[in-house]
Amino acid sequence: MGLSPTVTKAFVLLSCTFLGLICGTNYLYSSYSPQLATKLNYTAADSSKIAQFGTIGVAISGPISGRVVDKKGYTFPLIIGGLCILCGYLGLKKQFDYGHSSLPISYLMLFLIGSGSTFMNSACLKCCAISFPSLRGVATSLPLALYGLSALFYSVIGSIFFPGDTSKFLGFLAYSSLFIFAICAPSIILTDREHQLRKTLQKANKSSIEMVTLSPMISPPMSPRPLPGIGTRTLPNSPRVGPVSSRSEYSNTELQADGEIHGFQLISSPKFWLLFFLTGALSSMGQMYIYCVGYIVKALISKGIVYDETFIGEAKDKLEALIQTNQQLQVGLLSTTNCIGRLVSGMCGDIITQSFNKRRSWLLFVPSIGLTITQIMGKTIDDYRSLGLMSLSTGFFYGFTFCILPLVVGDIFGMENFSMNWGIVCLAPILPSFYFTNLFGEIFDSHSSTIPDGSHVCTLGKDCYSSIFDRNIMVTLATVLTASILNFGYHWLSKKRVEYSKLST
Repeated sequence: MGLSPTVTKAFVLLSCTFLGLICGTNYLYSSYSPQLATKLNYTAADSSKIAQFGTIGVAISGPISGRVVDKKGYTFPLIIGGLCILCGYLGLKKQFDYGHSSLPISYLMLFLIGSGSTFMNSACLKCCAISFPSLRGVATSLPLALYGLSALFYSVIGSIFFPGDTSKFLGFLAYSSLFIFAICAPSIILTDREHQLRKTLQKANKSSIEMVTLSPMISPPMSPRPLPGIGTRTLPNSPRVGPVSSRSEYSNTELQADGEIHGFQLISSPKFWLLFFLTGALSSMGQMYIYCVGYIVKALISKGIVYDETFIGEAKDKLEALIQTNQQLQVGLLSTTNCIGRLVSGMCGDIITQSFNKRRSWLLFVPSIGLTITQIMGKTIDDYRSLGLMSLSTGFFYGFTFCILPLVVGDIFGMENFSMNWGIVCLAPILPSFYFTNLFGEIFDSHSSTIPDGSHVCTLGKDCYSSIFDRNIMVTLATVLTASILNFGYHWLSKKRVEYSKLST
């Protein structure tokens, strides 16, 4: 006896959701990178470059995986993603175990993990979006939420069961990914077959309808014979004959639809460039904070401390322990609210469209205004005990961004080529994230000094980095303006076109 459609769809949703845990492991790199660098004799700069290759893998594989998902379904990209992640972690484990220092190999392993995450995530997002069209926001937010929660989930497990054992932790990442994949993938593969069959039948039906409509063998319907003294009759239930007039009124969601365009066609769409800028700007603000919050914590705690020859032993160890504890706390807060932000974004997207008949793009004001506020907080906070509020806010609005944007892309450009279009939009954060993260490091280094043990520290508190937030505030204000153009600008132009259409008829 087979399962009911409702139970089957629920299991598919759960499968996509738990696969999100695997997709988000790319953000775990910072939890084992110091030990990896020490074992393989890498510098801090080398370690940062390795992390960048993971990010590059995520971004570059976006359009490719999207194209594969749209054209071939979910099965092939799902398998590619699982194999890439498994090989990436097993490769890192072997490299760590044998102490084989090779930057190209480490680059390749992180690139595989990043690419595999994107291939798997693209398949899960498209599967959820197609399986739950009326609850698309909530359905897609669940795998994205666990994507954001993955770092916290694996970090907690690692700290409990594998404290200080990087080799076993890397092995756990590899084999747990394989286990979750083996449990969850079959239901998505079966759903893929169902969706592909439905797609084939829809194309066949469409072709049949077009053939019937255009076939010259079918003669046009005869005009009704007029009754004497009455003229041409109009049958009460007969279909309307003649060209269909263009609609003069559009629903709120339809105002944004650009149709099923994809690939290079996106370049000609102004809405694509507005979304591209929003994605790059908002994502880079969140990623800069995620990558640099450790330095912010260290600067705030080290404010005013004199690192001379007398500052050694137990006092220094306690300070380092306090710094590390608070760094882990901020990462945990970011991961938690990142997950919450993605869930809230998906639910709000469904509520605003179904209950209020408004466009999801209105919700782009939430992260734009929210991240503006967090940048102001970053410039003003001068006590590490107050930093938790900024981490909570940044995580929430960053998570909100990465759930609402794919939904808006689907609303505007359609679902037929959704994965490819979203993959192209996801290229946006590469350059701005790299720029702002490196700029933060340059500003921080310019205020640092060398202490007796040869390391570099900055003891100026928020003055070590606060100037970066002046630029960030300008960027986030620009995102508010861009969201306004995307919503108010096109709404105004559409109303003008409707008014002109009415006047011309």
